[in-house]
Amino acid sequence: MATLEQLSTFITKAKTESAEAAKKSEGQKSEPDARKKLKKVKRLQRKVTKLTATAKMAEEKKKPKKERKSAAAE
Repeated sequence: MATLEQLSTFITKAKTESAEAAKKSEGQKSEPDARKKLKKVKRLQRKVTKLTATAKMAEEKKKPKKERKSAAAE
């Protein structure tokens, strides 16, 4: 499983590749290579979001139940 630091480097690399592919396609939206690169960026961003949410939920689970309910109500 990749860490957040690794994913951030992957995202920056994928964004540059996506920008280069978009430049090569010269504005054509249906260019398969450009679409594939953009999808890769979005997929990596979703993975980062999932990892951060999982970590946040693990921290919430460590708290007593009463504290979790009061935090959710605020």
